[in-house]
Amino acid sequence: MTVDQSHRQRPLGPISGYRDAAFRWPCAARLVMILESAAVTVLVVSVLAGAALAQSPSSLQSSPIPSSLQSSPMPEQQTPTAAVIPSATAAPPEYRVGMGDVLGISVYDMPELGRTAVVGSKGTLLLSYFPQPLEVTGKTAQGIGQEVASELKRLQVLLDPQVSVTVLRVESKPVVVGGDVRNPHVLQEMRPLTLLEALMLVGGPGDNAGNSVLVTRADGTGSAISYDLPLSKVLSGTDPNSNILIKPGDTIQVLPDQKVFVAGAIKSPGAFPLGRGQRLTVSTLMALSGGWEADANPAKAVIVRQGTNGQRQTVPVNLPKIMARKQHDVALEPNDLLYVPGSTGKKVSLAVIKGVGGAAMLGLGYLIVRP
Repeated sequence: MTVDQSHRQRPLGPISGYRDAAFRWPCAARLVMILESAAVTVLVVSVLAGAALAQSPSSLQSSPIPSSLQSSPMPEQQTPTAAVIPSATAAPPEYRVGMGDVLGISVYDMPELGRTAVVGSKGTLLLSYFPQPLEVTGKTAQGIGQEVASELKRLQVLLDPQVSVTVLRVESKPVVVGGDVRNPHVLQEMRPLTLLEALMLVGGPGDNAGNSVLVTRADGTGSAISYDLPLSKVLSGTDPNSNILIKPGDTIQVLPDQKVFVAGAIKSPGAFPLGRGQRLTVSTLMALSGGWEADANPAKAVIVRQGTNGQRQTVPVNLPKIMARKQHDVALEPNDLLYVPGSTGKKVSLAVIKGVGGAAMLGLGYLIVRP
């Protein structure tokens, strides 16, 4: 028999050898099929991976990214040199800083440079990182912020400082409002105020307010000048001569309603208003109160008056003679008490009218009658 020598000398490849052996071992045939299938799978995966890597970056960016993983780019800073960050303040933007005002200073991204400072008595602001104090009186918060930023840049502390200045508390422009008002208070004039606006800020006049309001202010020479203005015209808001503009340092005082009192054997005892500059006499008071009672002793009437030394004094008056114009009429002063005794024939003394006088002069227990 002739033997095929070429076949016997041909080297067997890794797969072909297995395939030839498969004809002799069935189990080996199944192993060859598994290996071939795995090879095909590896080839397909390699092709897909190459295709994915070949995609452009734009196509990769088109796939959505969860919002929780997204980050916004930092905005580009385009602030000018020595910029000032606007900030909210209790005072309006046009407010001019004065001595005693409290300022809050903050520098962006540099909390160690933040300060709370008070404007000194010379109108300057002293910051520890500046060798010299800054003049700030009469300047706005924004203007002060610009100066602080410029100084930080000049001293090469920061290249592009961003400074915010806030007026934390205004203390430099006091206006005292007192007298007979609802809520006496020291206002701070952060903007121009009229007299009416100042009164409304403290709740308006009180129940016992008269018709006069005094505005006292310095005249620039070391002295003071007072304006006596009618409260009714101020409250109307229509008279610019009465509803004047208030200046820092002014003192506003609503004067109480001045009264005179009548008590004793009188038909209508009570308190009667006495306006500033008005004149009220004994005869007029008798007409307003209805006169004395039938059992009165009007010839022994007295006026109880508070003296300049704080002591009470009595002024005897004969009402029948005054009403008959046989005796000079007596002008009453604020807080005077006209007391008419009963017909007991006894002399009226301070001890007798002590309780009545004290109550009447304070307006207690009596009806206030307005003519």
